[in-house]
Amino acid sequence: PGAARCPRFRYGVTETEARVSSYVYMKILESQPKRYDQGITLLSLGAADRGRRWLADECLGPGLRVLEIGCGTGALTLLAAQKGARVVAFDVSGPMLRMARRKVDDAGLSDRVRLEEWGVSGMDALDAESFDVVLSTLVFSELSADERAWALRHAFRVLRPGGRLGIVDEVTPEGLGERVVHGAVRLPLLLLTFALTQTTTRPVDGLPGLVTEAGFRVEREERTALGSLLYLVAAKEPRE
Repeated sequence: PGAARCPRFRYGVTETEARVSSYVYMKILESQPKRYDQGITLLSLGAADRGRRWLADECLGPGLRVLEIGCGTGALTLLAAQKGARVVAFDVSGPMLRMARRKVDDAGLSDRVRLEEWGVSGMDALDAESFDVVLSTLVFSELSADERAWALRHAFRVLRPGGRLGIVDEVTPEGLGERVVHGAVRLPLLLLTFALTQTTTRPVDGLPGLVTEAGFRVEREERTALGSLLYLVAAKEPRE
């Protein structure tokens, strides 16, 4: 799964119906990747873009081997390559990846980036301890619980000891007041974003705990956008 995925609506429908709906929405979305970027920027009030820059500052540097889960149109891929990293980035959407390739080629950084049309299931083909950093923005909020666990397990496996995981994603605000305010602000933005992109996102509950369960040590957390967007960096402990 990547930036073009659509969430599975499970309320009042069967899983099969939800998957069919997701497939239809994905096909609509794949024809308009530019709109997706605009919609996510709108829905997050710009916090998703700031989150990518935060991850670049926290996790990236020259010579690092980086895996990006769900690269979408390549915004973070480009930042990583500009920082001097060597990047393997994947997404399930061919149109998204083509836009990512254009961005990378236009910047003259194609020698630093490998793009693959994969879902998270493709991570099991990657060599163990072959990356220094694994990154993800707004991907886990579009995965099922099993897919999240799979992605985190393989992120841990492919990272070298001492490597780092960086995630920016939508979460449920912690405080009651924040949840009320966020809900009031988010609803009109959600409707506008859906009209623009024919997709939406859903928050992940307990994301830091899921990261810890996968074996990581959480190093830093920040919340923004009324507490609804989590910036997180975690580490795979070095060997003794």
